[in-house]
Amino acid sequence: MQIINIESSFTELFSLLKCSETLSMCNTSEKYTTDEILIVNQHAENAMTTLLQGLQDLGVIISIVATGNKEIMQNLHNIGYFISAISNLIEALDKLRSDASYILDQMQSIE
Repeated sequence: MQIINIESSFTELFSLLKCSETLSMCNTSEKYTTDEILIVNQHAENAMTTLLQGLQDLGVIISIVATGNKEIMQNLHNIGYFISAISNLIEALDKLRSDASYILDQMQSIE
């Protein structure tokens, strides 16, 4: 198993997840190798870091642009929905990373 495009965390992550028919916790360790779970864990971590850094930068840009510009309010409203969606994705990635870490711990305790 290899990382094909390190700059495309989401594509890599969801490509790995598509390999499984179901993602039930009880059978996940049988469907993925330790290396694959390690890669899922790392991609989830990288994706969260990228999204969080982007949100911080977006916040700085919004504060700079919005200062004294009342015409930008609708665009800021739309950006609010975008930030909400990204936050939801980060929450899902954190859960996925947490599940992958748990499975790795379980696999290592068996070995």
